[in-house]
Amino acid sequence: MFTNRLLYFLMVVFLVITACTPQVAATPKESSPPAVTLVDTSAPEATPVQGEPIILRLAVADAQDRLSTPYVLEFIKQVQTLSDGDITIEPVWDAGAETTPAFEQGVVRVVNEGQYDLGLAASRAWDSSGVTSFQALQAPFLITDDALSEAVAASDIGTRMLESLSSTGAVGLALWPEDLRHPFSVVPGKPVLSPEDFKGATVRVVPSEVSHLLIETLGGIPMFGDGNYQAAESGLRQGFSLTGTPTATGNIIFFPKFQVLFANRAAFEKLNEAQRTVLREAAAATQEKVIAEHLREVDAATAWCADGGTIVMASEEQVAAFEAAAQPVFDKIEEEPLNVELITAIRELKAKTAPALGAEACGSVAAAPSPDPIPDTQVWSEGLPPNGVWQTELTTDDFVQAGFLRSVAEREWAGIYTITFKDGKYLSVWQGLQGQTGQCQANYEVVGDVLRLTYYTDAGECKGLVEDFRWRMDHEGLHLHLVARNGAFVESKAILEKPWQKIADQ
Repeated sequence: MFTNRLLYFLMVVFLVITACTPQVAATPKESSPPAVTLVDTSAPEATPVQGEPIILRLAVADAQDRLSTPYVLEFIKQVQTLSDGDITIEPVWDAGAETTPAFEQGVVRVVNEGQYDLGLAASRAWDSSGVTSFQALQAPFLITDDALSEAVAASDIGTRMLESLSSTGAVGLALWPEDLRHPFSVVPGKPVLSPEDFKGATVRVVPSEVSHLLIETLGGIPMFGDGNYQAAESGLRQGFSLTGTPTATGNIIFFPKFQVLFANRAAFEKLNEAQRTVLREAAAATQEKVIAEHLREVDAATAWCADGGTIVMASEEQVAAFEAAAQPVFDKIEEEPLNVELITAIRELKAKTAPALGAEACGSVAAAPSPDPIPDTQVWSEGLPPNGVWQTELTTDDFVQAGFLRSVAEREWAGIYTITFKDGKYLSVWQGLQGQTGQCQANYEVVGDVLRLTYYTDAGECKGLVEDFRWRMDHEGLHLHLVARNGAFVESKAILEKPWQKIADQ
């Protein structure tokens, strides 16, 4: 009995000891829980490594052949290099062409709405989205030379302006200067030398609250389009986009144009820290390159004059008159307290920044042409022109003699033109020197004493145009005389009024 009790006691002790001793044998692998790594949350987090390769879409307000193009490509290259190929930027040029509002304001809207990850649009476009801090850059006659515009972009002033984009759901990445903005006249013999020259004139200007307010304050009527304007607000590097051979006023500088590179905030915050750093560093490197390579006004003026453009200079009294007339716009901008601070900072920077050289006068202001009356001895034909296919070649010199900049004539207009008249249907086909092609179609009919062409609504660049002609034929071929057009008149007149040779019947 004692032996049995002793054995029982020893067994209980053994079981108790066994239960209290830690088990060292591994549990079967299939039933083991996932491994857990403990993290010391008191230590700084390491920068995340790059994720999977990604593509970001960049909406660019400009077309691909504009001044911003080299620096869009530079930003893309910088991102590619800094990310070791893990981030690809896909540019979408002319991204605001079909938006409402259009162009730069449209790009601001579609990026902020998340249709694109990144955007590039001029600073002037942002006030329509409620961002008024960029308006300090457009304060009339405040920033009037390239050295100051470069200094502003690289300073804390530019940084503060970019930070203000957070109120719109955007992230500012970089700000850089592009050119200085002058008044231009497209009317031969009538340069813009005083505020009175704007009164009642239709003035081409890119949509912007400050830009429109300035033109209206000076007495002009702002518009945005390609025809039917007498003056424009533009830059010497952008003057090729204006009709005819514009005349710039070299010492009237309203304000500079700046480009703003930005990101949609939601898209930016989805990136890891390393990816966001790549974008910021690429933007900073791009801005640095822009400023280092910035073509200054004196060189832009030299190129403009060599291309056949004209620059005139206003007198000191006329410059003062412009500044006085624009003061209400300056006062309106300073209604925002932040703008007062920014303008003060710009003035302080201006006081210690040596101004860069500006434009000088060049060319001659041609006398305003008298209306082009039809000679009394000229007899124009009645009715419809005969069916047929007609052709003419227009050279660069033809367009230069008609009043075009040489670069524009060569790049955009010179080439072979072919027109077809057939039973009320008109076709115009163009083959440019640079390989460009285009065509427009119209219905034609006699209206009074003119031949009227009404272009089809889906006829591309000719959409919505109406042209009135007179016509005749002689040994030189078919002659067309443009009487009226609801679009750019000079270009169409230069194209159509060279004799046409018949190459086929219809």
